[in-house]
Amino acid sequence: MKKKEIVRIIFGIGSNLGDRYKNIENSIKYLTQSFFLENIKISKFLKNKAMLPSNAPKSWNKEFINIAISGDINFCEFDAIKILATIKEIEKKIGRKDRKRWAPREIDIDILMIGDKSIVINDLLIIPHQGLLERDFFLKTVLEIEPELLKIHLNKSV
Repeated sequence: MKKKEIVRIIFGIGSNLGDRYKNIENSIKYLTQSFFLENIKISKFLKNKAMLPSNAPKSWNKEFINIAISGDINFCEFDAIKILATIKEIEKKIGRKDRKRWAPREIDIDILMIGDKSIVINDLLIIPHQGLLERDFFLKTVLEIEPELLKIHLNKSV
């Protein structure tokens, strides 16, 4: 039997299509229920411009609303691959359709950090999130709810 390992997980959630606030609210509900999150912290909503490649259609330029949510999770029960698979199911449940990268979306859920772990499974699953330090909407929301965990990762990367 695996030893119980409770770690702090942080998800980044964003939406720029449909009822953005409702999409994020539903994401919080599904994440909390799916992973049995405890000691939950949720950042304030942060509005920001869409990140787009230079050749993106103008119709993709839709404002995002982002938040971060953290909670304690039994990491032995939910490994990183299972967490990612569950996130993809939640995104579909909320209405996300498979779209081109950078395209507008009803919901986008990212794993930003899992405790102090560094995990690389493939290009789709790198923890901490590879854009964590370059994206203000990640940094600002994580700093609001988990500044100490962010400092641990900053010290590791220096």
